[in-house]
Amino acid sequence: MAKINYRMFGLFTFIIFSWGIAWPINKIGLQYMSPLWYTALRLIVGTVTMMGLVAAIKKFAWPKTKDIPLIVIIGLLQISIYILLANIGLAYLPAGRSSLLAYTTPLWVMPAAILFFDEKAGWSRWLGFLLGVGGLLILLSPWEMNWADKKVLFGSAMLLLASLCWAISMLCARYMKWTKSPLELIPWQLLVGTIPILLFAWVKEPAVTIHWNPALILSLIYTGFLVTGLSYWSGVVVNKELPTMVVSLGFLAVPVFSLLVSAFFMHEVINLPTTVAMISILLGLICIVI
Repeated sequence: MAKINYRMFGLFTFIIFSWGIAWPINKIGLQYMSPLWYTALRLIVGTVTMMGLVAAIKKFAWPKTKDIPLIVIIGLLQISIYILLANIGLAYLPAGRSSLLAYTTPLWVMPAAILFFDEKAGWSRWLGFLLGVGGLLILLSPWEMNWADKKVLFGSAMLLLASLCWAISMLCARYMKWTKSPLELIPWQLLVGTIPILLFAWVKEPAVTIHWNPALILSLIYTGFLVTGLSYWSGVVVNKELPTMVVSLGFLAVPVFSLLVSAFFMHEVINLPTTVAMISILLGLICIVI
């Protein structure tokens, strides 16, 4: 049991750091090309590198008919649609706030897990849920947002839809039957996620303008291989092996870390309410693991 706990802790830590840093890095990459083509190139990098990695360690396997539902659901909902909607929203909102809206999955996951999948939630998890969502609400500060601004409204809607897609894929990863390991299926899930985005980008923006430079290339390598490839594999493993309520609330550590990174590198302000909210989320995370 201790080995499994340390493994999950290691995967969670990797996800928190890699995804937390990914938001401001995405913001940098989006300065040099459109969100749609950035998403497409990021997915291509992730697919190619994960295919090569799986083949190199001799874990490559052709999918069977029983694998198709998980490949399609995770490939579309958790990978292509989620990344596309998140990148669109990121183009309209600051990186810190974008990450907060995209991680509102506990609002969808916890009620669904209890009502439809009979997951048990004791007092500590409910307290963790209230603390986590309360902290998230303070960070979002919806009362301060200019809802008359159509860009803010559109960006927020895209990110909330992204979180709903992710929530559905999390529940499917947990409760659907796996016939192969997540490592064997992640290249195919990435491929399924890449194809529709690439085709859509080709049709929607055939005359794409890309300002190639070292910052953009490094951004694509980081978000493609580490985030889209290795971190998505880690996320699927965690989703598969742990209760979805624990995973969705645990992922709230990502926007907290992202806020710290955005404040340091992009000079986004961390004020007293933000500090209180981050402490509330961290206390919520402690509650769900005790």
